[in-house]
Amino acid sequence: MLTLIRNMLRTKLAGLLFVLLIVAMGAWGATDVFSGNLGNNMAAAGNVKFSEAQLDQEVERELRAITDQGGRAISKAQAVEQGLVDQVYQRELFRTALVAYAGQLGARATDEAVKDVIRENDAFLDEGGGFNTDLYRARLRNIGFSPAMFQSFIERDLTISRLTRSAQSALQPAPSITKLQTLYSAEQRTASWFMLQESSLPDIEPVTDEDIDAFYQEQKEQLTNPPRRAISIIDLKVDDFLSQSEFSEEELRAYYDAVKMQQYTGPDTRTWTEFAFRSEAQAQAALGPIAGGNDGEGLDGLVSASERSGKRESMSNSELAEDVFAPDAARGSIFGPVQTGDFHTIIRLDSITPGETEPFENVRDEIVDTLSREQAVGLYYDSISQLDSLIGTGASLEEIGRQMETPVLSFAPVNRNGVMQNGRASSALRKNPDVLSRAFELAEGQRTPRIGQDEDAYIIRVDRTIEAFTPPLEELREDLRVRLTQQRQSEALMNAAQSIKQDIESGELTLSAAAEQYGATVESAGQPFPRQARQNSPLPQAFVSGVFSLKNEGDIQIAPTQNQDQVALIQLTSIEQPSEEELDAMTSVSTRQVRSQLASDLLDAFASDIQQAVKLEANPSALESYKARVNPDT
Repeated sequence: MLTLIRNMLRTKLAGLLFVLLIVAMGAWGATDVFSGNLGNNMAAAGNVKFSEAQLDQEVERELRAITDQGGRAISKAQAVEQGLVDQVYQRELFRTALVAYAGQLGARATDEAVKDVIRENDAFLDEGGGFNTDLYRARLRNIGFSPAMFQSFIERDLTISRLTRSAQSALQPAPSITKLQTLYSAEQRTASWFMLQESSLPDIEPVTDEDIDAFYQEQKEQLTNPPRRAISIIDLKVDDFLSQSEFSEEELRAYYDAVKMQQYTGPDTRTWTEFAFRSEAQAQAALGPIAGGNDGEGLDGLVSASERSGKRESMSNSELAEDVFAPDAARGSIFGPVQTGDFHTIIRLDSITPGETEPFENVRDEIVDTLSREQAVGLYYDSISQLDSLIGTGASLEEIGRQMETPVLSFAPVNRNGVMQNGRASSALRKNPDVLSRAFELAEGQRTPRIGQDEDAYIIRVDRTIEAFTPPLEELREDLRVRLTQQRQSEALMNAAQSIKQDIESGELTLSAAAEQYGATVESAGQPFPRQARQNSPLPQAFVSGVFSLKNEGDIQIAPTQNQDQVALIQLTSIEQPSEEELDAMTSVSTRQVRSQLASDLLDAFASDIQQAVKLEANPSALESYKARVNPDT
């Protein structure tokens, strides 16, 4: 049966059947069947969920913004090892709790506020300054967002921003703290400096062969070439099959009609009447008349009856919101009584106004992407079955590649970090550190079984092993001579700079006299500059933080430059404090800065109470499952 299904997936008929299957499931609300483990929630607080898909999105966003110490991109597997995934998870737990808490307070961002932010984003505007829907969707695809996910992301950040601003508005920093912040921000300094050139120093002693012999022995461990492996790989990915999918307009529209209410329709607006009673017994007695259409006239114990209208987030009581905005809630339904403070509340749902539906034309490309990917998943697993069959016959990598019409990728010998002997790195290998780690577990000629399954599967073969070795001295002699010469020149430059610094600080030399002694020119900042230097600062940007690290006028700092053959000697010449008038003018800015930091600290301090208030539930096992998938070695 499985073989029949796999063979059928190769035919054009499979495309239509696949769409009809999705349509059928969409009609019954089973639209998430293909999301696999991504449907598992990492955490929940009230009606706010945090899914594995959201965690994965946040991890990817974080990785796009950082690199390792060598300036290289960090993989998800490395992010797990370095604890970055755990940090993102903890941060998102708190954000989930904050959004749920804002919902309880009635402070969640509205749909209109979210739309306003998106419409005003320059990245989505055409040349005429108008919002461009096609550009919007294209940009989101480029960064891995769907419109729904992006809007949820914006709503979350707006909501948290509202909470922070609310906290800020209630804070009044002590004047002494505000004044310290103002003094810190408003202080300005002036400085003078000159560049000490390596060429202005006496020639160093020539490097002898004996020096090189000794240097070679000292550096022998660093000069040793690490083990390397020449690797060949067959790699199958779901993305390899995306181009094989084709769908007619009828198929696309059928899918759209089946899922548009769940995926492409905004939240509806509901109108309800809210009845508040003094006691639960009085509320229970009023259920019948209210269901019959009574608007509150003559009801015993009624405190108030008011008609309200809005979306789910406008209802502060999460228990009632869960019922009133349930998908199966019908006009005329009665909910409650529920205790709200000192009263007992009943709600009657009076009307439902459907949300705005995205036109088919606006989401057509997204539907094509969705269906193409789902069909590609089927073709991918079909290929996995074929791959396993070929592996079972003992076929070579080259024979498997020919029969499956997929290339065998071969790489020059690399070390465990994917770096070749010439110092160049293989970007393809470094994207998947798991390949490298497994390759170094194999002997020459050995290959792995099929590794992986979810969207990426591969076989690795080691074609050649090169063990660690240290090149002989004579092979490196001239390179070592250059390296040792440069090292001594750098040491001489730094020693001279330290000596000048000591002479100036002791009063034996002035900055200008030192500069003249070494044939340099003193440069000065013609005007004071602030701590947060602007682009037009009279002092080079790289020197500003160093100047503000000095304590007293006349202090000297030695600063490296982009040129290795020179350093800068910078002297702090004045520290200028703001006048009382300037302090008064800047007080409002400093107050906002202090309030912002205090509000952030306040939210952190009450994190535990907020999480308890919204009944935050975390799912550590889902986190461990996610980490195991992106880094199987953990």
